[in-house]
Amino acid sequence: EKKDIALAVLKRTTAPTTVYIKMKMDRDDKVDISFDAIPWIRAEARNQLDRELARAFLLGDKRDPGTDDKIDELCIRPVLTDDDVYTIKYTVTDGKDFHDDFNSASENDSEAKGVIRAAVKARKDYKGSGKPTFFTTEDLLTQLLLIEDQNGRRIYESEVSLATAMRVKEIVTIPEMELHTDIYGIIVNMNDYNVGADKGGEVNMFEDFDIDYNQEKFLMATRCSGALVQPKSAIVLKKAVPQG
Repeated sequence: EKKDIALAVLKRTTAPTTVYIKMKMDRDDKVDISFDAIPWIRAEARNQLDRELARAFLLGDKRDPGTDDKIDELCIRPVLTDDDVYTIKYTVTDGKDFHDDFNSASENDSEAKGVIRAAVKARKDYKGSGKPTFFTTEDLLTQLLLIEDQNGRRIYESEVSLATAMRVKEIVTIPEMELHTDIYGIIVNMNDYNVGADKGGEVNMFEDFDIDYNQEKFLMATRCSGALVQPKSAIVLKKAVPQG
């Protein structure tokens, strides 16, 4: 039965969905601005659309299923919550639960060292291509860099040396990951994440004027799909659930 389920997941198809960004500006503000604001709005909308897609690819958007802007996670499958066939869920059992504040430096180091050991141990089942990237929060990265030896000296002098110890290409911090308090981070090479798009990834910008509110409204949209295509190509480092 497990074999049949795995084969079904490996043969899955992922259809495209529409992803869009909405912006608005009071017409009075547009008139008062001394330069043409439309190119700036277009650039800002494109930047927000790219961030929305990147967040959907890696984490999902965390909006309720009934929300109008919800991105269909069967069309853009987040690495974080993908099937175990594609994303390894590895629980960090070394050290204590990570918090913003610890009682002592030794507890800090114990937790941080546990994350590094877990990242190395989890690579046993990793089947992704090349060296992956570790996506995490700024708080955890800081904690990892502050690990000290018995003489009080920092063990990792730079992010490069830390990345080498964790067997990853680089470490990238993502503010949106702070909302996911049950994980330490995600290890993945995004080259293993395939993005498909209608009409070559065409991005469309729509403009309209709302006469009731005296506002210029803008919508930038694209239609695409996304999913991991290589089995065991991502690792999610999960926090252990406190007992009792």
